[in-house]
Amino acid sequence: MIWELRHKHKISLLLEISGLARSTYYYYARWRNEPDKYSAVKEQITDIYQENHGRYGYRRITLELRNRGCVINHKAVQR
Repeated sequence: MIWELRHKHKISLLLEISGLARSTYYYYARWRNEPDKYSAVKEQITDIYQENHGRYGYRRITLELRNRGCVINHKAVQR
């Protein structure tokens, strides 16, 4: 919401009202236009989850991804 209102109001005022730290705003503003490096993997994770009717957790999904040739950390799958 701050991103849309930043042209009409001062950022410092918007941050004060929202209670968001200035550093947090600029951190997310910096990464806003970056492409998601896990976009292809997210599709595979969703496919595996749907194929197994929602019964697979992050551990099983990680193992299935490794069986399919995609090496990824379990923490990335968990996120």
